[in-house]
Amino acid sequence: MFNFFRKLLSKPTLELSYAGLSDIGQVRKNNEDCFSILQGKNIFIVADGMGGHKGGEVASRATIEIMRHYFSDKTVKAMRGNAQETRHTMLTSFEKANSVVMDLAEEDENLLGMGCTLIMAFIYGNTLYSCHVGDTRCYVISGARINKVTNDHTMTEEAPDISQNRHVVTRVIGYPFPEPPEYNTTSLGEGDRILLCSDGLWSMIDEAIIHKTIVGAESPAKASEKLISLANEAGGDDNITALTIFCR
Repeated sequence: MFNFFRKLLSKPTLELSYAGLSDIGQVRKNNEDCFSILQGKNIFIVADGMGGHKGGEVASRATIEIMRHYFSDKTVKAMRGNAQETRHTMLTSFEKANSVVMDLAEEDENLLGMGCTLIMAFIYGNTLYSCHVGDTRCYVISGARINKVTNDHTMTEEAPDISQNRHVVTRVIGYPFPEPPEYNTTSLGEGDRILLCSDGLWSMIDEAIIHKTIVGAESPAKASEKLISLANEAGGDDNITALTIFCR
């Protein structure tokens, strides 16, 4: 109840500070994660590639570039203050990225089967708009609470009894979507902190540690650095990306 009234009374336009960091981890030979911050637009993107012969790396980087170009100044201006336009634009951008990546794979047999998970966040006023496919995640830390905004699109999330398929993602960029990308809106307040991350982070450290680390960090850069360090200390089994946003 306290958080409800705090957010209700918070100033309509939050000031943001942010920083992202990506690391190859301790096992992989190349980094198939990719992220982007669209300066002045409050758009934040993380992609996690998959596919042989560096296909995952190609998919994630191509997807990030598609999204960067898609969200022009004119497009973002139309989104601001218009929830319906924001939803439509974000979902359409995912369809566009999916189509382009599938076309790239068809043009080069070395890239067949490539794809990537994708999470995008847009912040306007005191609202977080998020859209994603796969198991890249968005967390909102509000005081003593940590809220996983996103649902993982994996076999275990959709069919928990099939434990042997726990790492199989069911919605990704690069394959026809069996269901539309997931879209969410979340109210924000002063002091809230947001994390976008790949599974190389959240699979290595639990939510309690994520919460403690972000709450205790003096800046988004320090938070991202510490989270990646902890994931590497835990084994660094995959590429690791952390993009942290502080609201004030």
